[in-house]
Order: sequence, then C-alpha cells, then structure tokens
Amino acid sequence: MYVRIGGIDQWIQISGSDSANPVLLWLNGGPGASTVPSICLYRSWERAFTIVMWDQRGEGKTFDRSGESVAASMTIDQMTSDGIGVAEYLRKHLHKDKIILLGHSWGSILGLHMIAQRPDVFAAYVGTGQVVNLRRQFEAGYPKLRERAAANPKGERELTAIGSPPWSDASAYHTVNVWADALDPPSKVSSHVCAAERLVPPPAYIQAGAQFSNRLLFDAIGKEDMDTFVTHYALPVFFIQGSDDLLTTTSVVKQYVREIEAPSKALIELPGSGHLAIFRDPDAFLAALESRVRRFAMSPPR
Repeated sequence: MYVRIGGIDQWIQISGSDSANPVLLWLNGGPGASTVPSICLYRSWERAFTIVMWDQRGEGKTFDRSGESVAASMTIDQMTSDGIGVAEYLRKHLHKDKIILLGHSWGSILGLHMIAQRPDVFAAYVGTGQVVNLRRQFEAGYPKLRERAAANPKGERELTAIGSPPWSDASAYHTVNVWADALDPPSKVSSHVCAAERLVPPPAYIQAGAQFSNRLLFDAIGKEDMDTFVTHYALPVFFIQGSDDLLTTTSVVKQYVREIEAPSKALIELPGSGHLAIFRDPDAFLAALESRVRRFAMSPPR
C-alpha cells in the first residue's frame, strides 16, 4: 500500500503469519535496490517476524508514483526522516511499542542515522554488509578481490585497470561493485525457489529508480564515516556479516564492533558468505536473527 510519508506517497509491503511476532523493517541496499520483488525468498522468515519492505524515496513503486520530482529531496537527512516516519507508522498500524531495524549496505548507513536520531523507536538494530568507512573497507577488500578474480580473466583485467583505491571517478567504484557481486560466494538458495512469483523482467521503474538514486546519492554515501558518526548506542546492535564480504569488508566491521559501546552488541559471521549473505544464505541469516535478536522485540503490544 501507499502511505503518505515526507510529503509523498511511499510504498510499504507488510507480510507475516502472526501479528504477535516482532516487526522487522528492512532497509534495502543500492541505493535504489528495491527488495519488494524478492519477498518470496523470505516466506520462512514469516514464522518468526512480520517483515516490512519499503520502497524508499527514489526507488521502486515509490519512484513509479513520484518520478524525478523528488530529485531535490534526495538527501540522507530527508531519507532518515522518511525512515523514522515509516517506523512510526508501523508502530501505530501494527500496535507495537518498538520494532527491529535491519539495514543492508546503503541501508546500513540509513539505519545508523535513524537509530542515532530516534533510538526510542527501535528494539534493536541489525547491520549487514555494514558500511563503516568505505575508503578503508575498499582498501582492505580490493587486494583480496583481485586475488579472487585471478581465475576470471575479464574480472582480473578490469580490476587491475582501475588501480588501487581511492578512486577519482564513479566508474571505478561501479567496477568494484560489479565484480564484488559477481565473485561473491555462490547462493545457497535454489534458483527455482519462488521463480513463478518473481517478475522477469522486472518492471522498468525498478531499474530506472536504481539509476536515479545512485546518481543523486553517490557522493554523499562516499563521505559517510561511521567511525566518528556513532560510537555509543542506546540500544542493542548486531552485525551479521558474510565472512567473505570484500565490499563492505568484514575485517573493518569487526574492528568497529570492538570499539563501539552498546547495551548489547555482537558480530555474527556467516562462513562462506559475502556481501550478499542476506540473499544468498537466508536460512543462516534467519537463524542468527532468531537466536540473537528476536527476543529484544518480544515486549507485549501497546
């Protein structure tokens, strides 16, 4: 359904099997990489959580409704305000005191801004493909990514051509993103799972929104530094990382987790998974959510 958030209609998708379950608000990556078409991969999650996927400003069905009229408002501050608005709506609509916030990649930047501004709204935060400082994460991951590409002539050639980070133009970062995804450890989900439910090809507005969002947020994302932005948390925080993530490199996340303060904190590594662990190993990801995070949101409904 469309909900009026931040002055525009924004698309929210809610799925679950039991209204007593905790609410999990998923902030997708990209920016602009809508997860709404992928909900069929997470039917097993619905036994433990009510899952909310939100097409953010500038992506998916929200972009389909607004088009490029929102260009001037495509800022991290505005999208943080949007996200808090979505969370407040969910609390009222689903009769919850607090909800769990899950941020992947770009969504992990947005998520940290949201919990820094309104920690009272959230029972816990979960980061995956967590952005800490992209410059340091690229510096740590690039040599290992080149090693991984050694058996792929095209990948090795293109990664070698851009040289070591930092890079001066967006095309180099695009090359790293493409090959980090292509060389990510293989999916543990059958390619036939829910294939009939997924739209192939996806609607044109999905790709158009992703291109629009990337173009307008690229510079701002590169300047984010969570090392200095937030080091003291007022709520439990968990980082579920693929051990082989070479994009938002896990070794940097590990160091960050050691240095932060929170009522409860943990780094949970998923062996044999990379930056796309939440998509390529959803069963292990769900097990981590159930064993470590779910209990923090099991308070009685309001």
